[in-house]
Amino acid sequence: MKAIFIFIVFPLLVYGQIGINTTNPTKTLDINGDLRVRTLGPGSAIDGVLSTDEDGNIHKIPRSEFDEGATGFSSSILGYEPQLWAARPTPPGPVPGGGTANELGCKKWASNGHTYCAYQLSQVITWFNAFLFAKSMGGYLVTMPNDAERIWVNQNIVASGTGYNLVNNIWIGFNKIRRPGNPDQLQWITGEEWKINWSTNPATTEQWFTPGEPNNSGGNEGATHIWASSNVERKWNDRDGNATASQNQLIVEFNE
Repeated sequence: MKAIFIFIVFPLLVYGQIGINTTNPTKTLDINGDLRVRTLGPGSAIDGVLSTDEDGNIHKIPRSEFDEGATGFSSSILGYEPQLWAARPTPPGPVPGGGTANELGCKKWASNGHTYCAYQLSQVITWFNAFLFAKSMGGYLVTMPNDAERIWVNQNIVASGTGYNLVNNIWIGFNKIRRPGNPDQLQWITGEEWKINWSTNPATTEQWFTPGEPNNSGGNEGATHIWASSNVERKWNDRDGNATASQNQLIVEFNE
């Protein structure tokens, strides 16, 4: 009889959800209360770091998030807590400002564990609505504060031959911010800082702007985009965030 009972119950343990101090678990293991681990191993240099969102869900952040050139990510500066890539709406939901979106595909960069998804929109979009679209997807407009990330994004998402055909201008997560008592400054929307090249005099950042840019032409430029494929190197440029010409393709970055 005991053997039969174990045979019947075991599949429930494997495929079910277990709740501790809750009768309605929403994850494989759902603990309604504090968690204590009495013994932890030393780990290794490639281990991830655990974090929790506002609902108590635990996520793994790659250790590379804390390396030089990728530090400073701040959901407070971004204005919201990014969600998991696997939780993004598929197909995408409504696009702020109108139109629809089609997900062209996603790729993960092993160096930081982030996933980057390309989208084709049915109509052009402002930078501000592009920001809101990325937020609605659970990610954010792609940020590239160092050469390594920019080169990977270009070779795997932007360049011809990737299968995504991103030939138009592409908004990215670098924009102008106004601070009280200070002039307007451009900043990554995630709070990340540029990786610095200290071998030059003066030292330089690993940016990819077209020479002479950003120039805030007319005093109203502040949003940043990747030039269309007519610019072979796909350099960057600042323009009015309300401009929409040839802005119907996006890249959304997810922190996993």
